[in-house]
Amino acid sequence: MHIYLDILFLENFIINRFLLSLTAKTVKEKVNSIFLSLASVIGSSYLLFILIGKKTYANNIFFKLLVAFCMVFTTFRKKNIIFKLKTTFIFILYSILLAGICIFMQIANGNGLKSNVAIVNFPYKKLLMAIILLYLVLERIVSFIRDRIVLDKLIYKIDIDLKNSKKSINAFLDTGNELVEPVTNLPVIVVEKDIFQKNEIEDYDTIYIPFSVVNGDGGMLKAIKPEMVSIYKKREIEKKEVLIAFSDKKLSSSGDYRALLSRGIIF
Repeated sequence: MHIYLDILFLENFIINRFLLSLTAKTVKEKVNSIFLSLASVIGSSYLLFILIGKKTYANNIFFKLLVAFCMVFTTFRKKNIIFKLKTTFIFILYSILLAGICIFMQIANGNGLKSNVAIVNFPYKKLLMAIILLYLVLERIVSFIRDRIVLDKLIYKIDIDLKNSKKSINAFLDTGNELVEPVTNLPVIVVEKDIFQKNEIEDYDTIYIPFSVVNGDGGMLKAIKPEMVSIYKKREIEKKEVLIAFSDKKLSSSGDYRALLSRGIIF
């Protein structure tokens, strides 16, 4: 029997990714796709190491547990050791369950099992792979749609009225943002600076607003006080007296919004 290592690697990669995704769903943790794929590569490489290297020590139970832990450690990077051990146990349970399904399919097809034989080809293999691929694709689609629904609920259209112009942009409600100007206590909207022309804001006095973030970093934001800001809610347009602070960086990698609203502006 011929075994194509590239196909075996790809199939094992898909299965590992499926099992890790299922594990992440079980422990209710969002994971980075890059780390998820890297962990799947580790698992697939381990399989090739056993087949090509023919290292008997690599096939014992302790080595397998170590590889499983490394895969979980790579996927769930920011959690404590107890969480990783529990998650490794869940991942191994799912692996055993999937292996049991494969063995059941093999026996149900009338083929017996011999000791020390790995199941590489069996009648329902393509069906099982198709189901796993379908799950992975649908999981990504559902996750994307769910994230879009949440994102859309937090995006507001706003108009920024300046002395001689008006800017209409989308702004994201950052519920953890409580930025205000300490003297006047006016709420602050952070806006990408490049939406303004230089001559549109040069006549305004510059206000410096101190800020800090969760990791302890901080600094000063340059801001101006526009004539008025209008916020479009579902059934009304609310006019607010706020400050506009400038960001030199893009606030949304996808371009869905170009400003950040502080919580005090909406609530």
